[in-house]
Amino acid sequence: MISKFTRSFLLSCIALLLIGSLFFLNPPIRIYHDAVNHAWFNEDGVDPSLQKPQPPPAPPQVEAGTVNGGVIMGKLGNETAKAELGRATWKLLHTMTLRFPETPTDDEREALRAYIHLTSRLYPCGECAEHFQKLLEEYPPQVRV
Repeated sequence: MISKFTRSFLLSCIALLLIGSLFFLNPPIRIYHDAVNHAWFNEDGVDPSLQKPQPPPAPPQVEAGTVNGGVIMGKLGNETAKAELGRATWKLLHTMTLRFPETPTDDEREALRAYIHLTSRLYPCGECAEHFQKLLEEYPPQVRV
């Protein structure tokens, strides 16, 4: 005969196993709502079928010289942090350009161009930012036409 403790332990294990298997058979749906923009997101980003149609945004009002200015930050002394920052920035830029629309609007083209130039100004390592700006002068960003 099985003791009460063993019986209750086995029943608890079986119940947990059954409940746990429900999550594997039917994983939870991961959809999030952005309260500020009133947009629906899934794991891959904005789901166009769930997003409310919105009027096109007004072109950004940027003062002359804001995008194409000098470096703002000083030299970053920590070489380890500098290397990590470089890897993370390259990952961000590559991911952004890979997800950029195939046929962007004029506003989207200008937004990407401005972002790249602003990144070259605001990059936390001033020495790297200066090098980045020299590269942008030699090889300006080419957004899709």
